[in-house]
Amino acid sequence: MQTLKPVKTTFLEAISALIDKIEKNIEGYPFDIKMTLVGGAAIHMYCGSRYTEDVDAFFSKKILFPEDVSVYYKKDDGNTGMLYLDKQYNPNFGLLHEDAEDDALYCQEVNSEERKIKLYVLSPVDLAVSKISRYGTQDVEDIEELARHGLIDADSLNARANDALLDYVGNHQVIKHSIELITEKVRAIEVAKKTKSVTWGVSLKR
Repeated sequence: MQTLKPVKTTFLEAISALIDKIEKNIEGYPFDIKMTLVGGAAIHMYCGSRYTEDVDAFFSKKILFPEDVSVYYKKDDGNTGMLYLDKQYNPNFGLLHEDAEDDALYCQEVNSEERKIKLYVLSPVDLAVSKISRYGTQDVEDIEELARHGLIDADSLNARANDALLDYVGNHQVIKHSIELITEKVRAIEVAKKTKSVTWGVSLKR
């Protein structure tokens, strides 16, 4: 089982408090429930680059959530933030590889033996794939951020996305075009990082 080393911010404490709220509604349930984090919350866990209010996640069991699944917390910049679970989120509406849940990373910093809900986070490449079908401005920026942190590469992203697309029925043309566009964007980031690294190496030798 792969484990995640998240960026340590107060966001982790907020996620933990949110899970506590959900757990109160399943008291007495004897088995573990897998909660797989996606979306902007998952991006923050990897990069710490942006805050989000809505938490997108899917669960290994069907859960009756409490009416209020939100928490307030203090961000690292001192401002007050809020997190709420998006109870309408459905992973079937976006591009997602069939192995994404199995390949999600275990978040040891949040989990404990006492907790029934175990937090996992989509792997970086599956997180990027999940953002391709909508392809909004924020989605593109999130994928680029993963690339800048060296968490994904163009070839793996392209292969995983096209593999995921095989499980979907419908017009693939638009999604294929989005895959091509984001692959080139990620490849450009890779080239820029390599160029910067070479230039830095040369300057050190002078």
